Amino acid sequence: MSTNPSAPPAHDSNQPYSLPSVSPVKADEPVAWYRFHAAAAADKAEVKTVRTEARSVFMQQFGQRCRAARGNREIHDVAAAVGVHRNTIWNVERGDSLPDAFELEVLAREYNTTPVELLGGEPPGAVRSALVPHGVRAVQMDALIYVPLFDLREQAEGAAFTDTDSVLAMRPFDAQFIRYDLGIAHDDLAMFGVVGASMEPWLHAKDAVLADLRDRDALTEGVHLIRLDGALLMKKLQRLPGKILRVSSYNPAYEPFDIQGHESADRDFAVLGRVRWAGVTFN
Repeated sequence: MSTNPSAPPAHDSNQPYSLPSVSPVKADEPVAWYRFHAAAAADKAEVKTVRTEARSVFMQQFGQRCRAARGNREIHDVAAAVGVHRNTIWNVERGDSLPDAFELEVLAREYNTTPVELLGGEPPGAVRSALVPHGVRAVQMDALIYVPLFDLREQAEGAAFTDTDSVLAMRPFDAQFIRYDLGIAHDDLAMFGVVGASMEPWLHAKDAVLADLRDRDALTEGVHLIRLDGALLMKKLQRLPGKILRVSSYNPAYEPFDIQGHESADRDFAVLGRVRWAGVTFN
């Protein structure tokens, strides 16, 4: 019988399968690495070997995530809270043991996280966030509101918060916090990073703030985002007698200045929104 010279040689059942040249890295994906190699193993002994190796790596990674989730809490405090001996927590964090399904759920709730995250999976919010398209308005999905984070350096003059290309990311917030704690019932929201030192020590460069873009009333006490002669500035606004608007910073090194009522029509000045929340970055 003739054979096809271009066909691959038949596999010898007495020889182990040769593995493809590309495989998951054990240290990065122990479960995928195990499934990859177990599928090509020659016998049960080889399957057992790769399972032991992969399980050891998985346990080490799981222990590291549990240690990170515990934070500054003492081991004995966690052990007492979940009703186990401190050595149980210690052995898990060292990668010497794995909890069963019930213990995993208890630990996750104690650490204010989920079993999925402790096991190394993506948190539900991260998956959902990837599905939210970049846009110039906030988007509500179930219990979360995703607010566009803008790069103010990319804002076209006179067109702040209207360019989708300047949206760096969509940041999730608890919808109840936005709707009830802050009292914002609409989706005209924007986040941006602080630039410069004019708001120190209250805010520093790289801190992030959230602004209500519909709140453009300069009579409202608080910090506002303004446009002045083409520049975007975050300043405190104070209404003074005589239709005078006092514009000031928290940093005393920056001198306050006034906007006269008759000037507003003659110069490029506008209130773009009021800052309602800030996230501080610690170096």
